[in-house]
Amino acid sequence: MSSKKLIKGAFILAIAGLMAKFLGIFFKIPLQRLIHDEGMGIFGLPYPVYTLLLAVSIIGFPAAISKLISEKLAVGNIKGARKVFKISFLLLFFTGLTTSIMLYKGAPIIIKVLDWPEETYYAIIGLSFAPFFVSIMSAFRGYFQGFQLMTPTAISQIIEQMGRVTVGVGLAYFLVKKGTGVAAGGASFGATAGAFLGAIVLCIYYLKYRRTLNVCNYQKGQWFMEVDSTWVIVKRVVWLALPITVGAILASVMGLIDSIIVHSSLLDNGYTVEGATILYGRLTGKAVTLMNVPLTFSMAMAASIVPAISESFSKKRLQEVREKAAMGIRITIIIALPAAVGLSILSHQIIHLLWGPTEMGGEILKILALNVLFISLAQTMTGILQGLSRVFTPVGNLLIGVVVKWGISTYLLATHLNIIGTVIGTIVGYFIIMTLNYLAIKRRIGLKLRIMDTIVKPIVSSAIMAAMVIATFRIVMNHLNIEAVATMISIFVGMGFYLLALFLLGGINLKEDRFFLK
Repeated sequence: MSSKKLIKGAFILAIAGLMAKFLGIFFKIPLQRLIHDEGMGIFGLPYPVYTLLLAVSIIGFPAAISKLISEKLAVGNIKGARKVFKISFLLLFFTGLTTSIMLYKGAPIIIKVLDWPEETYYAIIGLSFAPFFVSIMSAFRGYFQGFQLMTPTAISQIIEQMGRVTVGVGLAYFLVKKGTGVAAGGASFGATAGAFLGAIVLCIYYLKYRRTLNVCNYQKGQWFMEVDSTWVIVKRVVWLALPITVGAILASVMGLIDSIIVHSSLLDNGYTVEGATILYGRLTGKAVTLMNVPLTFSMAMAASIVPAISESFSKKRLQEVREKAAMGIRITIIIALPAAVGLSILSHQIIHLLWGPTEMGGEILKILALNVLFISLAQTMTGILQGLSRVFTPVGNLLIGVVVKWGISTYLLATHLNIIGTVIGTIVGYFIIMTLNYLAIKRRIGLKLRIMDTIVKPIVSSAIMAAMVIATFRIVMNHLNIEAVATMISIFVGMGFYLLALFLLGGINLKEDRFFLK
């Protein structure tokens, strides 16, 4: 599989991921208007537990399946590739079913142990059926990616999110009269409905492509090569999925920490159950949602850079590896830094634009926006380390970051900072992960960054952008006094001046960046 094809596939998935993120925002805007901050808190509390269960049982398998299938296809073992998919499908089918049953039956225990509001029960039940359908999607996605077909995965992501939006908001609208908790449960069921629709789409693609793929590969492969035993396939799939699974578990623990300690700490500080839930809803329903949008680009960068680094590293072209790693980090900063600055400067205005002029949460986003830069760099550097065959190094670094985040968040939540304390803990945690990843890369390949191009020019350009955004917002408000219009104009003016400043300073070099712009 060529680097160009891998990058094209990553680009397709990045576009689909970005569309899914925007659909997710459009899901939470009407949902917040229906169930408000308290309902969003109830809706958001179970998600870290749900994500953790997915990480433990499912997340690492698509990549493992795709790797094994591509290995079989590379040597023409078509029958072996089919058996890998069949065994993996059955493994994920029963894993997903077990996870769904655990979530459904364990809802009362989870609520009691984590000291959540009783209304959270409906949100957990709404989510409980989703892991089963997610597991089916994972098997199909691994299959198609093994055949180097990214379109089915991309389409299923969009359909999944559309189903989540339509069903989730629709049920919340019809159930809101029965109470905020019930409405939040209806919204949570949107995840199950979306996963079901995504699985149906992938199943249709499978039935459509199965014969075509088999015929095409039969012409260049062999049907009667020796195939691995079921036990060998299971062991290989699990082993390949392990580092991804461990990393996903630790990443989900970052969110789980907040759902565990934020609510109880705020109650200890004198907040009512309603007040604590409202604050948590502002964090997860608004600030985190907006922060996740620019992270789509860093996920695409991480996906793109793995095969690029791996190819050069396998050929022992260390200078080429250093150049690609440095370029990936530089482009990540060029994208993530202005996004972080813009979200911070216009935090209140963006939330007012999307959720209404009286909505709160800007004070949380103003600080959390800084994490766009640290998470983006951590993700890109994780991709570099994976390309260098250091798959467990970022996992260890993530574990250290999780421990630091837990300690800082727990301490600061007990102070006057309340929920801002956990935001600071998250930022420090990811800063440490980013730093440790960078040091690991530097030790491995002797990476040296060009400070002027990588750091100074993006910082200066972002500062110019910030000044223009602030000035534009004030001028438009003085003349029109319409915050939504002033916010939109300021965003576009800021983007324009950032690109112009970066270009004039020599921070954009299209010829040098051709690898990532194919």
